[in-house]
Amino acid sequence: MSHTVSHSQHSTIRCAQKADIHALLSVENTCFTTDKLSKRSFQHFIKTGSHDLWVIEQNTPDQPAEIIGYALVLYRTGTNLARLYSIALLPNQQGKGYAQQLLNHVQQQVSQKYCVYMRLEVNVANQAALKLYQKNGYKVISQIEDYYEDGSAALRMEKRLHASASKTSKPKPYYQQTTDFTCGPASLMMAIKTLQNDYEFSRHEELQIWREATTIFMTSGHGGCSPHGLALSAWRRGRKVQLYLNRDDVPFIDGVRDEEKKAVIELVHQEFLNQIAHTDIELKIHNLETEELNAILQTESPVLALISTWRLNRNKAPHWIYVAESDENFVYINDPEPIESEHLNQTDFEQIPISKQAFAQMARFGQKKLRALLVIS
Repeated sequence: MSHTVSHSQHSTIRCAQKADIHALLSVENTCFTTDKLSKRSFQHFIKTGSHDLWVIEQNTPDQPAEIIGYALVLYRTGTNLARLYSIALLPNQQGKGYAQQLLNHVQQQVSQKYCVYMRLEVNVANQAALKLYQKNGYKVISQIEDYYEDGSAALRMEKRLHASASKTSKPKPYYQQTTDFTCGPASLMMAIKTLQNDYEFSRHEELQIWREATTIFMTSGHGGCSPHGLALSAWRRGRKVQLYLNRDDVPFIDGVRDEEKKAVIELVHQEFLNQIAHTDIELKIHNLETEELNAILQTESPVLALISTWRLNRNKAPHWIYVAESDENFVYINDPEPIESEHLNQTDFEQIPISKQAFAQMARFGQKKLRALLVIS
C-alpha cells in the first residue's frame, strides 16, 4: 500500500494500521446492519496485498485524532481495474464534505497506479451515496438483483479515470465456468451470445462443447480445450471462424510426460485437423507479434484468446478468455474463471481492462509460447 497521507484543515487521510482495527469495527458496526466486514477481514486488508485500506481522521484542536470513516479498494492483479469495495463514514460526520475528501483521495491514488476504471456497487436505496457517485462522474452499467444479505438490489457503477481508455460501454454477455476445465466453452458461449441474443447459456451446453473440444489430457486433471476443437465447436453452431496460431505443432503436448498420453493427444489433434479440412474454417499460421496481434484484437467480431494465468493469479495454467472489447491502448476481457475469494465478484471478472503491452505478454502459453486466437463471426 502507498503511504501517501492527505491533510486538510479538519481531517487527515492515511493508510490503516493494526492499531486502527477497533475503530474500524466501530465505524463498520455503526454504519451497516448487514454485509459487514469482520475483524479478520480488516486484519487481512491492513496487510500488504492487492488492496488499499484508508482511514479518515477528524482533527480537533486539543483532542486526539478520531477515525470517522474508511475506504477499501481492491485491485485485480495483472489488470488496470480498481474496485471501491466499501466506503463508510460515521452518521454524525456525514454532510460535512468528508465523504468527498475520501473519494477524491482514493481516486487520486488509484489513478496514480494507472487503473483506468474504478468500479463499485451501491444499494439502490442509498440515495446519498448514489448522488455522491453520480456527482463524481460514475455511470450505472448494470443492476444486480438480490445482491445484499437482506435481498436488496445493487447498482454497479463505473468511472473512467484515464482518457486513454474507452468510455463506459454496455457490458457484453458474461458466463462463469462451472468447472475447473471449461474456460474454453464458457468463453465461446459468451462470444456466441454476443452475436445471437436468443442463444441460451446452460451447463449442458458448456459441458457439450467441452466434450467436443477437449484435448483429453493436460498436465493434471481433466483435459482443456484445444484451439482447433473450439474452432470446430463454433463452426458447428453456425459461426464463421478464423483460427490464428503462431505454431503448427500439437498444442499442449509438452504438458504431459507419458508417451501413451502424448500419442492420444496427437491422435485427437490429427482428427481435429481432418475435420477442419472439411469445413470453411480459416486456419492461419502467423508469428502473431504485437502489430499483428493488435490488428486481430481490433476486429469488431468476438475474439477468444488463450492466455497464461501467471499474471492474474501466479498459476502457469492455460486459460481461455473472451475479448469483449479493444481500443488503441487496452484490451477488455471477460474472464470466466471461478471466483474463489469472498471479496471478489463478477465486477472483477467482466470487461477487465488490461494494457495491450501486458496482454501481449499474457496471451501466450508454455515454453513454446503458443499464441491462439479465434475470431468468431
